[in-house]
Amino acid sequence: MCLRLMLQDLKRRRCRTLVDVGCGSGVLALAGLKLGVERAVATDISPQALVTSRANAALNHVQDRILLVQGSAEAVAGRFDLVLANLPMPILRDKLAELVRLSKGEASLVLSGFQDVDKILLEEEMDQLGLAAQYWLSEDLTFSAVPPSGSFNWMAVLAHRAGSAQ
Repeated sequence: MCLRLMLQDLKRRRCRTLVDVGCGSGVLALAGLKLGVERAVATDISPQALVTSRANAALNHVQDRILLVQGSAEAVAGRFDLVLANLPMPILRDKLAELVRLSKGEASLVLSGFQDVDKILLEEEMDQLGLAAQYWLSEDLTFSAVPPSGSFNWMAVLAHRAGSAQ
């Protein structure tokens, strides 16, 4: 879902820089670079995630255009055209203000890692931070057992600062 929203955003506007908070394997940052983003910063608290991201960047011949940072959003200075975060809901809520801090005035934010039962809470917190949702995606991802929330529907949102010309 993050890739679909990122592609939708990149088709309609130029994006020179992105940051991927909680990058894991680096797939979102690497996809952005392959789709024309000039520079990317990818962060993760896991050293192994950064080892994997570095290897994947080399395999995709973009290692000179990506900066890998061990840490979270607080470890990054600067502002970006695109902010990506596919994080579990408690962490996403905790980092939301930092994600907004990393975004330029006209930036897009792609947020994921939450379920439909969390949408209202996330919308309220986004509103408090001056973010407006442009597009929501929802997908039924069935697991072998019922998740603790009781919902199988995972979500992602493409958002902008409220009032920005998007």
